[in-house]
Amino acid sequence: MAFVFVPPVGLIRRKRIIRALMKANAYSESTARRLNETGLFNPYAFPFLTRRMVKRHIISVTDDGRYYLNR
Repeated sequence: MAFVFVPPVGLIRRKRIIRALMKANAYSESTARRLNETGLFNPYAFPFLTRRMVKRHIISVTDDGRYYLNR
């Protein structure tokens, strides 16, 4: 029986989004950034993950689609 390693893509992506928003100093509505402005590679590739992060209050989204970290 062979062991198959499946990388935790969701966890890796979550950490990259958080790190990118931290680097952009996006901590409030006034400093919020669009994901493509943060330097993320393919920023909208995992929309379900981004929605889950918003639902769990890890990040927030403004009415115009910019994101920031919740402290």
